[in-house]
Amino acid sequence: MAFDPTAEPDALDLSTTPGHLIRRAQQVHTAYWAEELDGLLTGPQYAVVVSLAGWPGISQTRLGELASLDKNTAAGILARLERRGWVERVRDPGDARRRVLRLTGSVRTRLRTITPAATRVQERLLGPLPPGERQAFVSRLARVAFQQRRVTGYEPESVTGPVLSLPTAPGYLIRRGERVHGELWTAEVGGELTAPQYALLVAVLRGGEVDQRQAGELASLDKSSTADVVSRLERRGLVRRYRDRADGRRWLLELTSTARDALGHITPAVARVQERLLEPLPTTEWRTFTRQLARVAYQGTPPTLSPSPPPLRTLAL
Repeated sequence: MAFDPTAEPDALDLSTTPGHLIRRAQQVHTAYWAEELDGLLTGPQYAVVVSLAGWPGISQTRLGELASLDKNTAAGILARLERRGWVERVRDPGDARRRVLRLTGSVRTRLRTITPAATRVQERLLGPLPPGERQAFVSRLARVAFQQRRVTGYEPESVTGPVLSLPTAPGYLIRRGERVHGELWTAEVGGELTAPQYALLVAVLRGGEVDQRQAGELASLDKSSTADVVSRLERRGLVRRYRDRADGRRWLLELTSTARDALGHITPAVARVQERLLEPLPTTEWRTFTRQLARVAYQGTPPTLSPSPPPLRTLAL
């Protein structure tokens, strides 16, 4: 993927950066899930239930792979589901020394209520896309999330209840894609800046005169995360606060010269993350996929920022 050679190498435009859009889309999915499921089950918990419904008796390691969870998260979710009586461990009929995981009988009844609600979440998530584009978008998203040109090995062995198909559920694919992005970020950028920290710096650069709340909104961070990120960046000498001359009660954020240098240095690595994230797709589809992902992430059109923002490096999709 080439860059626009006429653009300043300061930062990527968040509204067209796939990794940022996936993180924002995950936040949208989480919000819709909370509204529709009302605390009954989280998205990752549902993925565990679906995996157990489709692959009875699987190992905990394989369960984590299917549900796109790391080892510790999968163990914690299983423990909570066991305490709630949703999951049980029984002796393997083929090996008495081994205990396997399975859903309890009551869960199958609950799935008749839970799965329709989970389906509504997926429908709301895709709502901004024209109906004729949704299937193609989900197919592209699956290839990005699984980092494969063809998604194989995730077809259930059997289904013991009404559940969503994970390889075609956009919410699950977005969460999986976010995890892939995190792994690629670590490989390319390392620990110099996290993705949320990079987004906050870009938001301050891009947003003009912004306070902490506005910067957090532009960076797609909640209030507490914004406060934590700003605090860390301040301690590192990358941002500073100054009082708004027009409103003495308001504190604005600005980048230090160190931050500007850091953005110029790190942005090429961040761009490589985006390239690797989109590699499973033909390059001719990158622009279309990113446009569709932006509509899902912003649930419509991305917001307009300052009238005369500093020039940004734009990915030539």
